Amino acid sequence: MYEIETPEVAKSEAYLALQAPASDREAAIKEQLGGLSRRTYVHTGTYTHPDTTPESLPCKFALVVALEMSTPEEEEDLNRWYNEEHMDQLSKIPGWKQGRRYELKEFNQKGSMADKPVFKYLAIHEFVENNFMESPEFKHASSTEWRARIMKNAGRKARVFELYEKF
Repeated sequence: MYEIETPEVAKSEAYLALQAPASDREAAIKEQLGGLSRRTYVHTGTYTHPDTTPESLPCKFALVVALEMSTPEEEEDLNRWYNEEHMDQLSKIPGWKQGRRYELKEFNQKGSMADKPVFKYLAIHEFVENNFMESPEFKHASSTEWRARIMKNAGRKARVFELYEKF
């Protein structure tokens, strides 16, 4: 994942030129992958816990949730749920530092990734520890009536990532 100033950066000559001088090792890795998926999302909001400092980010663990809704009305309900209920509840989970939301701008998929679903909405939640899903606060935030209504018709994929190295 890379943070860029605008979506146009991903189409710039300088960005595209980075693909050309791939090392032999990088080219071999790409070949073994069988497919690639590049997605550009636009930032729509950040929610930060009051005790979060710039030095505490990025956190070691990130919960990444991708969502797709069926109708514009469901999208409006999703956004209201995040803004009015969900982010506040997540902020009460011990070790939660920040949540960021994004909306898909464009994507390009190749090889074995060509037929994989691409979700319109993306949320990245950062945690200090990996045991956040065991907390009563997480279980509560994941089991409200509003959340159940949202998820009833949503396409959803969630994964936890661990930060390997910070540059």
